[in-house]
Amino acid sequence: MEPDSILSLLGKEKHFCEARIERLEFSSVRYKDGEVQVNSGTEKGANVRLFKNGCWGFASGSPEEMPKLLRKAKELASMGKCKSKLGKRPTGRLKKWKRGKGIGVDGLVKLSRELGKQMRGKRIRNRSVGLFEQMDSLEYYNSTGEEKNEKNLVLYGRFSSVGREGKRVEEGGERFSSLKKWDKEKLFMHAKEAKRKCSESLDADPAKKGEFSIVMDPALAGVFAHEAVGHACEADGIIEGTSILRDKLGEKIGSGIITIWDDPALEEGFGRYSFDSEGVAGKKVELIKKGAVAGRMHSMETAAELGEEPNGHGRAESYASSPIVRMSNTCIEPGEQEVEELLGIKEGLYLKGMSGGSVDPFTGQFMFRCEEAFPIKKGEVGKRVRAVSITGTIMGTLLEVDGVANDFELSPGFCGKSGQNVRVSDGGPHVRVKKIRVG
Repeated sequence: MEPDSILSLLGKEKHFCEARIERLEFSSVRYKDGEVQVNSGTEKGANVRLFKNGCWGFASGSPEEMPKLLRKAKELASMGKCKSKLGKRPTGRLKKWKRGKGIGVDGLVKLSRELGKQMRGKRIRNRSVGLFEQMDSLEYYNSTGEEKNEKNLVLYGRFSSVGREGKRVEEGGERFSSLKKWDKEKLFMHAKEAKRKCSESLDADPAKKGEFSIVMDPALAGVFAHEAVGHACEADGIIEGTSILRDKLGEKIGSGIITIWDDPALEEGFGRYSFDSEGVAGKKVELIKKGAVAGRMHSMETAAELGEEPNGHGRAESYASSPIVRMSNTCIEPGEQEVEELLGIKEGLYLKGMSGGSVDPFTGQFMFRCEEAFPIKKGEVGKRVRAVSITGTIMGTLLEVDGVANDFELSPGFCGKSGQNVRVSDGGPHVRVKKIRVG
């Protein structure tokens, strides 16, 4: 259906309703130890949501079935009485970006082979490179006459080197992302880094266990911001009572030098978008401001429930899913200190990257395993030791932050929640924690 026809169809309905259409063109290439696998294609779909008696009805299918989807959504919304609130829709100017251009399947195959060769090494047993490019075309319409559209080029790469020394097996991994272009210089840097991490980990000695001062690099600091703080500031968890920060708005829970925010409009963020899956402009939200809980991320529904302003964080994985509260680009605000100043401690560990972990937003307990660890003695960073895990609580760790550097880096990824995965990024500066358990 044409846009005018969709708006006319929705506008005739007396209940609020909205429609989303998604069209995708994608290509992916996986190189592993000299062999290449290719996958490419197109996909399109649509959905309609209708709000009635405090309930949402949702139906998805083909864009050509829009009248049928509207009838189905209305039927589902009419089946009961619920307590959801619709809330007032905000107005906001959408930010536009210049789109990039991909290189297609043939270009990806050639590039993956070149990158795979770069990862060869005497002790490297397996090398893999995954390159993915996709053009997203997104359309949003609703019964009040709103119409929005956006196109995004999504580029993502993963690198993995697996090495062996005797019975010991180690892996080094890297990730690349862009919404603009494939940057060959950065891609080859990531390939070299994956090989380096793997090779150095094979020679690393065990690290000491106990309580230490640590300095987190931007990648690990970003993971902490996303996993430990970001999920606890998602408003659906606040409402359901599953977040440790559910009753902490305005309360100081951390060091006064720590500020954490989420910004869908971050220019270089892999989780960037101009409007969310409810047609609301993405808005920067301060989650922690100078150590105090300052805000929550909202969908339209959660904003109405808590009597707060919507901020464009209702995101759906695809046209086949309903929007839920999600992060976009979650970061720690840079401070004023130099990195060298943070490293200038008597004894501790310098930790880089993250290779796994878990967090319980209800209790605030977390465990993260870093990718690389280096001992610090009298301000000098020593030879790499084996990767370690850090454990603690959200608020306990925030209170122990005693240094925030003035640098800034982002790391890309995909965040899973309620069976849906969306692209995100997290990051920030180097951050020092005065005391945390390392094991």
